[in-house]
This record gives sequence, C-alpha cells and structure tokens, in this order.
Amino acid sequence: MATQEPGSIKELRDAADRGKKASQELDAMKREMAFLKAGVDTDTKAGQLLYKAYDGDLETESIQAEWAELAPVAAAPPPEPDATDDARVSQERQNLASDNVPPENQTESPYDAGHRQFQEMIADGRPKDESAARFVHTVLEAAGGADPDQRVISDR
Repeated sequence: MATQEPGSIKELRDAADRGKKASQELDAMKREMAFLKAGVDTDTKAGQLLYKAYDGDLETESIQAEWAELAPVAAAPPPEPDATDDARVSQERQNLASDNVPPENQTESPYDAGHRQFQEMIADGRPKDESAARFVHTVLEAAGGADPDQRVISDR
C-alpha cells in the first residue's frame, strides 16, 4: 500500500473537507445556542418552524422578537407567583386533607415518620447508613402486616 506524501494534493483536499465539515458543525452549534439563549422552545412546532426559517442575525433580541411575533403566548414569560397564590394553595391542600381524613384518624405518614426518625438519628450522631436503614424499615413495616398502610402501597 502506497503512503501519501506530506503536503500531497489528496492530503490537502482531505484536510480542506475536514475543515469545511468542522466549520459547518460550529455554525450549527452557534445557531442552536442562539435559539436556546433566546428562549425559543424548539420542541414545539412553532419553534421548529422558526428555527428552520429564520435567516436573520443570531442576536438574542432579534430571535426573541421573531419568536414573540410567531408564538406570543409561548414567548411570554410565565407570571411570577405571589404570596397570595402560595397561601391559597396551602389552604386548599389543608382543606383537601381535612375533607378526606377525619381529624381523629390523621396520622403521620410512614414516609414522614421514617424521615423524622432519620433526621433524629443523624442529629444524635448515628451513621448515615444506619439512619437510612431505619427509614426504609419504617416504610416497609407500614406496608406489611394484616392491615398495610395504603399510603405506601403502589400498583406500579
């Protein structure tokens, strides 16, 4: 088999092809990063269309302006939650919990009990693996027996 001479035409053509391919890959990566920085969701049809059709500058503001025209709802930032929303959600959770389980039957879930025991053991200086084993034991204990706790049973 013949070896190529350094600087031969074939070697130069191969190097030029590799350079051209690398340049194209770099351009594609720059384009993708520009769209990601602009917040365009390229998983949606609108985002895919914009990505394929856009031929302007790859500046964030330019892409965002096009995206806002194409998909104004998708381009709008989500509203910031306020404290009243958090309080309302918390109250709804409490109402749901109190509607489903009478107060006299409300008990600590096995997961919460196991986590509490884990935290107590860690605070007492017990090894992490021993504390974790106690957590698992608490949950498994609740799942077993004649009357298993339905909060730890799953059909999945």
